[in-house]
Amino acid sequence: MTELTNAEKLRISDGFVVWIIGSSVEETSVLDPMPEGAEMIEQLQEDDERESVDAAILFADDRTALADSFDDVLPRLGSIPLVWISYPIRDADIDEDAIQELTADYGWYAVESIILDETWAALRVEQT
Repeated sequence: MTELTNAEKLRISDGFVVWIIGSSVEETSVLDPMPEGAEMIEQLQEDDERESVDAAILFADDRTALADSFDDVLPRLGSIPLVWISYPIRDADIDEDAIQELTADYGWYAVESIILDETWAALRVEQT
């Protein structure tokens, strides 16, 4: 049996447009290899010509950075079908419970949790 790639674990498919938020090259490399035709974008403008964004992945190194990004980012994620928050596994400051607590304040809730590698995990969230 073939092991799933991290992109597959995150349900990213061929041709997806994926908005990557708050990441470095090291963090985005956890998504390699991306499916054929998938496009990663780092900026999403209000007047963006793309018809849709299929997934968003918000990388957060710590709880403060995550909380600081929510006012700007979460309202823009409502129409995106797949929203993931990726965080370092071994950081006591940010974990699944902390993310659920922070997102609940904005009307979001956790629906799925996955391990990407020995460093990163991801929590899928949806609006209530």
